[in-house]
Amino acid sequence: MATDDFIHLTTGKDYEKITHINGVQTTVCANRFEILTKPTSELHEEQALQSLRDWIRWRNAQVMQVSGDMPS
Repeated sequence: MATDDFIHLTTGKDYEKITHINGVQTTVCANRFEILTKPTSELHEEQALQSLRDWIRWRNAQVMQVSGDMPS
């Protein structure tokens, strides 16, 4: 991981978002949510969990659009 903070976005069918802030890198794709940290980086639990929750909601919405199913 680089030492600089950055955000990388790629849009399209295979959505991709990579953020790297203070040694914590988060990668979000259509079927993947990944957090990588440097050994000395501080990982904020609530931020990580909220990001995961947001991704799950987004992914579920995408799956419903493709399948056409509506929640009961």
